[in-house]
Amino acid sequence: MSNAGSVNNPIRVNQLGYGTRLPKYVAVLDEKPVYLFDNGGNLLTEYPVPGLSFDEASGDNVYILDLGDIKSGSYTLKSGEYTVDIEVSDKPYPTLVNSLIKGLYYQRCGCELEEKYAGLFTHKACHTAPATDWEDRSIKKTITGGWHDAGDYGKYVSPGAVTVAHMLYSYLLFSEGCSDDLNIPETGNGTPDILNEARYELDWILKMQCEDGAFHHKLTKDHFAPFIMPEDDTDPEYIIPPSYTATAGATAVLALASRTYKKFDPAFSENALNAAVKGYKWLIANQDFVPYMNPKGVNTGPYNDTRVVDELFWASCELYLVTGERSYIDEAEKLYIFAKNADKAPAEDMVFRQMMIKQEEAVAYINKKYPFFHTPKLLGLNLAEFGWSNVGGLGALTCLFFLKEKAGHVLYDELKEDFLKRSEDVLHKVNDSKYRTALRIDEYVWGSVINLMNNAMTMVVNFMLTGREDMRNGALSQIDYSLGLNALDLSFVTGLGHRSVQNPHHRPSGADGVDAPVPGFIVGGPNKKWTYPETKERLGDTPAAKYYLDETPSADTNEVAIYWNSPVIFVASFFNAM
Repeated sequence: MSNAGSVNNPIRVNQLGYGTRLPKYVAVLDEKPVYLFDNGGNLLTEYPVPGLSFDEASGDNVYILDLGDIKSGSYTLKSGEYTVDIEVSDKPYPTLVNSLIKGLYYQRCGCELEEKYAGLFTHKACHTAPATDWEDRSIKKTITGGWHDAGDYGKYVSPGAVTVAHMLYSYLLFSEGCSDDLNIPETGNGTPDILNEARYELDWILKMQCEDGAFHHKLTKDHFAPFIMPEDDTDPEYIIPPSYTATAGATAVLALASRTYKKFDPAFSENALNAAVKGYKWLIANQDFVPYMNPKGVNTGPYNDTRVVDELFWASCELYLVTGERSYIDEAEKLYIFAKNADKAPAEDMVFRQMMIKQEEAVAYINKKYPFFHTPKLLGLNLAEFGWSNVGGLGALTCLFFLKEKAGHVLYDELKEDFLKRSEDVLHKVNDSKYRTALRIDEYVWGSVINLMNNAMTMVVNFMLTGREDMRNGALSQIDYSLGLNALDLSFVTGLGHRSVQNPHHRPSGADGVDAPVPGFIVGGPNKKWTYPETKERLGDTPAAKYYLDETPSADTNEVAIYWNSPVIFVASFFNAM
């Protein structure tokens, strides 16, 4: 009898499956021999026990075993009385990629999710009433569409822009790994469904642009809704004032979209480019950067970001690639050089000295007011970061894989060297973890999965530049982690695996009356650093890698977010394309 799914099982595996031509890592937590059987019960291999090592992040004694060369098929691993089934195939990741993209469909706002597309997870059209301008209550606009950002019903420009960017770069770099039909309303229209789904958010981002070119920061209530279905969330929505980072992020992703969709929809491509150019002009005309903070009375997610250098860099790179106008790449190079030498920059370099002063003031205020949200204190430009607040890596993708030598010596050769150096630190994290998890013990924070998967993206990019298999394998281990090879023996992706998350902090999953959660979401995961008091009371001194509650109220460990799905889409698309 199989003990798969038992929390006491000493064999932790990727519960979705392994690739025939890739390492097949499993974690083993005891010193009994491990046996591999085929689906007919025939013993194929006995693996030696190398000895356990202590993993500080989890408190476990564990070793990693590579199962070696195994052909496609179904197998069983056994250690003592415990067994677990595994699958090996030539293409193990279409289900993961497709599930995560389809998960974003379930986040659609402003439209009905029909049964023929959504199955059990239907709901009526939501948030269709006109929204009120926060600063001028006499102004009302109908701004429908877009994705609900996370477990709540807010819609935010910066996270949306980064989510879309991950998807568009996935398509441009690994189209064969992410272009399946997904049974969404647009399926069959001649455009790959990954782009159809991203387009739903892009259309909404375009609606968030002001006449002067700036983009509103978000469209939300002044409070988080209770756990009700989206169509029942009928309190007033507000159009929150513009921000620099939302404008720069929207500008960058719209420039990226203009080149991605050109062959599918030339009119949309032109519209996106015009909006991007208009947004960029606003940024150049308004260089006295002011970090965003929620207006008094607004208590939804702030998405504070105290630096705009990275968004400007990304936008400048993308606009140069699309337009060929030299001023954009000159600006990108200046931003890159400044960020590398911020402490030595002359005062006349744009207005960055003033930005540095304002940044420190904003960081101090934001960290005091929003202790659960990490606020970066660096003005610099980290090319190995791909998250909502740190997008320097997206600009790096543009330079390294699309502009290439056209970017010039600084933004290709120097930038490449810089990126490769930074990625070494990421691989060290993998090698230092006995579970091969790309997190230090102090990096199990709110949404730790975004840090882990951004690190996986970094290792994928390194492999694409260098062909180093240790980098590729390090990235692969983060997919394994997400699907069960972790200290909790839990697949963090809803709907995938024999032991997966059941109670995400996600309002439709908690309010729809369906026992199973909405499928296709990866949850934030263990978080020992920025936790609710009740979580600390429950978990106490639990090791960081196990600081997790699969419970609906636990937003600090179990929420979902669109920009947590998207880096997994990127990494899984890469392996799927292999």
